[in-house]
Amino acid sequence: MTSIGPATSEPLTRRLVDTWAEQIESGFVLGDPSGPIETKLVADPVSEVTFRLRWLPHRALRTDTAALEREGLLNPHRDETVLYRDSRDPSGHHCFLCPANIRVCHPVEELVPVRAGGRNWLAGTNFAWLARNHFTVIAEEHVDQVFDRTVIEAMLDLHAQTDGSFRVVYNGAHAGATIPWHLHLHITTDAFPVEQLRPDRELDYPTPVRVFTGPESLGTKVADYVTDWEGRDPEHHRVNMLVASRNDRPLVFVFLRDTRFTRASKKGPMAGWEVAGDLVYSHRPDHFAAADLDAVRTAFAEIRPPAVDPKPPR
Repeated sequence: MTSIGPATSEPLTRRLVDTWAEQIESGFVLGDPSGPIETKLVADPVSEVTFRLRWLPHRALRTDTAALEREGLLNPHRDETVLYRDSRDPSGHHCFLCPANIRVCHPVEELVPVRAGGRNWLAGTNFAWLARNHFTVIAEEHVDQVFDRTVIEAMLDLHAQTDGSFRVVYNGAHAGATIPWHLHLHITTDAFPVEQLRPDRELDYPTPVRVFTGPESLGTKVADYVTDWEGRDPEHHRVNMLVASRNDRPLVFVFLRDTRFTRASKKGPMAGWEVAGDLVYSHRPDHFAAADLDAVRTAFAEIRPPAVDPKPPR
């Protein structure tokens, strides 16, 4: 039975790190997060960011129902009739992020209660992990993956509650969020390549990014910027966001996205992880083997929102 830990005064960072270790020990996590990962480091002389390309084949199993049942991650005796489904989901699948569904489907998953940004959340170990200490932080209630001020407030709050040790990622609906009908975030202790981007060098990054620093009025500045971008074309404009820190000050990276341009031909989906410089491959070893700086530049060019003006001269 899925367990939801009790509220506790124990520091959030310790609770998360301990839960991650326990979930690996229980067999809930696919692959070996502590083992070697086939990685390429690709230096970009323009932005001076070294992009990271990684081969993570265990990610391909996350949609293989039979494999997940064999591994004990998915309850083979689940009662499909009690699972909540959002009528807007064309796949007809149940919502993988609703806590009640998780209790039925994932008997060994442990959820860590979190209060952030005035909302109740549950942090669950991502069994198809992208990084160390990778959790999906799900809203307790079933609400849409729509940006508003409470989202950035929750991201900053989570970052602060972990003393900056956890990065926080938000993927806009249909711009990386594969479940756009249930609000969720991702957190990890691993750094992202975009964090190497020097101040005032946003224009040199291969996809549109704006970097905000705080803490003064940080949430308000970010919310105003995102609201302006999404308001220009509500049907297509979305964002990916990353909260990290530099010199003990929070940073927010806002990546401008367009739902019509979310896939790269030789990479596949480009979500928050990818636009932050960590390109993850899990299905096509030939694409990973051939990936180089030109491939990185091409992938970013293919997802560039058309409404963003070409990069002006510095």
